[in-house]
Amino acid sequence: MRTRKDFREYQDLAEDFILANPRSYLAAKAGAGKTAVALSVIDRLMFDRFEVAKVLVVAPKRVAQQWPSEAQGWAFSKGLRFGVYVGVPEARKAALAAPYDVLTCSFDHFPELVQQFKLANWPFDLVVFDEASRLRKGGRKGSVGWKAMNAISAKTDARILLMSGSPRPGTAHELFAPVFLLDQGQRLGTTLTGFRADYLEPNKQNRQTGQVYSWRLRKGMEAKLYSQIADLYFAVAPDLGLKSVVIDRYVALPKAVEKACMDLQANQVLDFDDLSLTAASQGTVAGKLHQMCQGAVFGDDGKVQVIHDEKMDELNQIVEEVDGPLIVAYWYTHDLERLQKQYPNAVDVATDEGMAAAKAGQAEIALLHPGSAGHGIDGLQKHFNAIAWFTIPASFEMYDQTHKRIVRSGQVGDTTSIYRIIAANGIADERLLAGLYRKEQEQDAFFDYLENRI
Repeated sequence: MRTRKDFREYQDLAEDFILANPRSYLAAKAGAGKTAVALSVIDRLMFDRFEVAKVLVVAPKRVAQQWPSEAQGWAFSKGLRFGVYVGVPEARKAALAAPYDVLTCSFDHFPELVQQFKLANWPFDLVVFDEASRLRKGGRKGSVGWKAMNAISAKTDARILLMSGSPRPGTAHELFAPVFLLDQGQRLGTTLTGFRADYLEPNKQNRQTGQVYSWRLRKGMEAKLYSQIADLYFAVAPDLGLKSVVIDRYVALPKAVEKACMDLQANQVLDFDDLSLTAASQGTVAGKLHQMCQGAVFGDDGKVQVIHDEKMDELNQIVEEVDGPLIVAYWYTHDLERLQKQYPNAVDVATDEGMAAAKAGQAEIALLHPGSAGHGIDGLQKHFNAIAWFTIPASFEMYDQTHKRIVRSGQVGDTTSIYRIIAANGIADERLLAGLYRKEQEQDAFFDYLENRI
């Protein structure tokens, strides 16, 4: 049974910081022990300081279900009573009716849960939002999860703890929403428009209409922005001695497919064999080019057209080379269908059965979608030490967090191999890689600034 004596030094410091700051953000890379810190904070607030009677934890469905078992592994939290607000309505109703100290709730049911209470009588003294990068879109167009959290922040005195391994997953634009939840506009202002005027400039913009599609931090504004919000964050990116290597495997698309990609980019329409494509915008063009790099694409008629097997052939080579089980990361539904046809014994870890088989070491190939299994999953590292990206994603958060499913404490083997299958002449893949590299550098700089501040 683990105790606080098993904490690393930064975990003790993180706990002290959270206890001293009722509304704070724990930014720690995957595998650093965020959940253990949060459980220790809950224990101290509940049983040492008597400041908290009930706690709400909001997390991805699988993570919400894992909190009770994680608590059982620590001496200070094994006595906590848990309710798990997931599943069918009857199960959720039963979870609320049973006695609990900590209620864990999945993202999808969180807004519904909040509506069941009057905020004037809000029963939870502490709200922990696990994987808080989900809260990066705020304001009038914000997610329902952000709006529910904002109501709690504005209308209750509850402590709030946000946690994430990707606190700056995309752009500085995404820092406004979580910071606003913690301080209601004290540091970055009360409107997103004002924040943009103070710190940002357009990144992608329609020259005719002036519409801005994305924003970037103005040159030289990093230190000013980060210093404004640093007191809200405890950030740590510890060296856990984990090793990984990236192995890029380039493939050349057939000349006819390469020409089709160029034609689609230039004209926004394409007739290729039996495939007809019409793209209303360059954003749609980018999505179609991304699909074409993988080997299949949705046509205007909604049907999937397979146009090449270059990536599948390369994946076959990787499967032969890897000495042990392999995770294959995909993105599109037609990726999954083709992979399942190619590897009929593969398991899909998006399903409960597939995840159970993968964690039990009963799968040679595990198919993983970053959106469904890229966060908060522990146990895969005990059986897998290789992952192949069949499809390069645009989201750095999902890309990075997916790696952390197997590049984490307890990993099998000395070094984890990360294979990236890249269409060298398909336009989309190399653009995405450049974007991922830039986002990684920006997030590392964010961690560096806050860690040096501490």
